[in-house]
Amino acid sequence: MRRLLLDSLADPQFGKAQPTSLLTPVCTRAATTTSVTVKSGDKGDYNITGLVPGHYELSADLPPFFIPFKQPDVPVQAGGSARVDIELHDRNLDTLGDGGSFYAFLSADHPAPTGPVSRTSDGKPDLNGLWLPRVPNQVRPELQPWAQKIFQERQQNYAKDLPNAQCLPLGPSFSGFFAPYQLVQTATLLVIMEENGDPPRRVYLDGRKHPNDVNPSFMGHSIGHWEGDTLVVETVGFNDRGWVTLAGYPQTETLRMTERFRRLDLGHLEVETTFEDAATFKKPWTNKRVSALAPPEMEMLEYVCTENNRDIGHMVGK
Repeated sequence: MRRLLLDSLADPQFGKAQPTSLLTPVCTRAATTTSVTVKSGDKGDYNITGLVPGHYELSADLPPFFIPFKQPDVPVQAGGSARVDIELHDRNLDTLGDGGSFYAFLSADHPAPTGPVSRTSDGKPDLNGLWLPRVPNQVRPELQPWAQKIFQERQQNYAKDLPNAQCLPLGPSFSGFFAPYQLVQTATLLVIMEENGDPPRRVYLDGRKHPNDVNPSFMGHSIGHWEGDTLVVETVGFNDRGWVTLAGYPQTETLRMTERFRRLDLGHLEVETTFEDAATFKKPWTNKRVSALAPPEMEMLEYVCTENNRDIGHMVGK
């Protein structure tokens, strides 16, 4: 549960929007289209100040795993304040922690080793290791009309068609979201293995180009090159069956994904990902996450979706 405090200072100007955080509370003034999003404070509370007195609708969401929160007609009086508790419910089993490491790693603070970046024999930053999952910063891209319609349908249907609920791959845009992922680096190849059950990715570092006619797939075709200490990975050749990130944005076969891997220090790996798909998005957009190195005794587990798929019976939508 998160707490949201609304304060009125009898200010004639509506408060300015602040950067969004993982959970995105939105405060909209009744009978207007003006809204404010707010970033949480150090203690996890949200505080919106400088509101014009009146009635507001509060909403918050973390798609696709939680049912959106909405509370209309919240009064804010001049010089006063209103306090609202936001409670999000799991879309699937409504039992946080059942099934997995995702919920544990979502907000847990894992210690990471400190020290300088380790390097391979050829002087490149060493990306090898098991990295803990981390949901990236939440970005809301501008969607083409058809894509906006599909996005809204997926939200309203509680993401019942999420690919992995059908035992299909999630795809590279979900990399590092839910479970630990292993990087195995050589001079000519980077292998990315996800504990979420997706097929391993092969990133070719030998100077080859993408094939002229790529066979569309869930994971795409990846090539990489070094720009200083940053490994730049370009992936094309996607099919149109995947989703772009856990928000559920659709994709087409023209999707191009560019990842920039940068080891910040011994214990942290930054991955900045840019999505380009003019058929879906009005302009390219970027998200970023920083993963911590897993403890040395930690190992990846085997995940076989079809062996114990308990989700699908609960993915009923509306």
